[in-house]
Amino acid sequence: MRAVLYTGGKKTWAEMLGERPWALLPVGSRPLLSYWLELCVDLGITDVQIILGKDAEYIEMFCGNGEKWGLNINYSFIRPDDDPRAYLLRDPDRWSDGLLYAGEAIFPRRLAGFTQEKLQELLKGCCIRCNERSAFFVSRSQARIDSFIQQKDCGTMAADVPESAGLDFTFIRDISHYYQLNMDIVRNEMGRYLSSGYSSVDGASIGYNVITPPSVTFTPPLAIGNDCRIGAISSIGSGTVISDHVLIDRQCEISDSIILSDTYVGRNLEIKGKIVSGNRIIDPEDGTCLEIEDPWLVAQTRPQNYMRDFLRAVFGWEFALLLAVMQFIPFIFLYSLIRLSGLGRFVNRACWGIGGNKISVSYFVASNPVPSFLLMIFYGISLDRFPQLLSVLKGKLWLCGQVPKAVNGSEIKDSYRYFPAVFSYSDAFIEIDKQMDALYYAHTRSLAADLCILRHALLHRLIEVETLCPSATGQRSL
Repeated sequence: MRAVLYTGGKKTWAEMLGERPWALLPVGSRPLLSYWLELCVDLGITDVQIILGKDAEYIEMFCGNGEKWGLNINYSFIRPDDDPRAYLLRDPDRWSDGLLYAGEAIFPRRLAGFTQEKLQELLKGCCIRCNERSAFFVSRSQARIDSFIQQKDCGTMAADVPESAGLDFTFIRDISHYYQLNMDIVRNEMGRYLSSGYSSVDGASIGYNVITPPSVTFTPPLAIGNDCRIGAISSIGSGTVISDHVLIDRQCEISDSIILSDTYVGRNLEIKGKIVSGNRIIDPEDGTCLEIEDPWLVAQTRPQNYMRDFLRAVFGWEFALLLAVMQFIPFIFLYSLIRLSGLGRFVNRACWGIGGNKISVSYFVASNPVPSFLLMIFYGISLDRFPQLLSVLKGKLWLCGQVPKAVNGSEIKDSYRYFPAVFSYSDAFIEIDKQMDALYYAHTRSLAADLCILRHALLHRLIEVETLCPSATGQRSL
């Protein structure tokens, strides 16, 4: 038996939720497509054909070859105006052993008495229509399969799912219905969909690699996906659905809301009864959409982009060379006076550099905690970063990025999102969560962000120079 899943087509209600395909929108913190794949597993189907449409790369990135579900997934592509059942007509004999087809935004909803044994009743035959189109079909009957793929829709088959199967299908009609479905699932039904890698304690369903400080408070029921970080003193209230790869900064209050994948939520925000997707905040009651331009409030995190990093590298190297040339003579003169006066010196510390390589980074440490006029000038024009600028020219550090991590015996993890640099957000803003800063920068890095960091950092160090002088803050590594 084989399955054909159509993830293309245009869903008007899903367009305001971002660029990702509607099949990857979360229901209870996990993408809708993952429930389809789990249904295939429960029915004993191993061969899955996914028919792609727009934004096909997102589907392929999520599903891969199907190994994590124990499936063998292959891909096809059709034009937006084509009927996916035309693909089935190309080789009718391929489906002779049985066919499962899903092609609309429908959620396979498990009823209270659901079991995998009862689910096998579904194989007797079922066909569901939505908006005058076949949304779901399953059968092992050759005659029924032929009737379906020959554009005869459900034929004589029952349009309703057998109650004995312990399953129902919910068609997602609009934003309001999508929001209400998530609230119903997370409040009453989340425990029916737990799979390997997930836990559920007192109504809280939490995925893997979710980082939360002890000061974060949770009020179940709620659902959180994978690879998320929640900042200190935040409150995640009941009815919250957080999808994968979400960053929530400190002191946020979230309840009765859906936070979609790859979204950053800024500090001190209160979100209640909303859907947040990137920089968009959507009211589910009437579909009103508000786009926020300030990336420190809400923002879309970004996938890996080699051209973006190439531009950052070229700009960083050239600007580091310019700064080094401008600082060379003042550095030689002022540092000589500082050394003769015994006011401080540079010390080397082992840190992780670009690519996760061990490097030696020079940090200036003042010997006298009492600020002096000479040290104020030295810090104010950023001469304490001169040796690190040379590391940029050698390809060991970025000019702008994250605070370098000290070597503590273990190798650096996730080097693809580690960007050790001379200047970071912590140079531009006094109160900042360095770990959150690092994650935020890894996802939102760009040439414009680097220019913003550089401008704020250099101005901040010049204006707030008295706060930089004491020796105790010489080391910047995490």
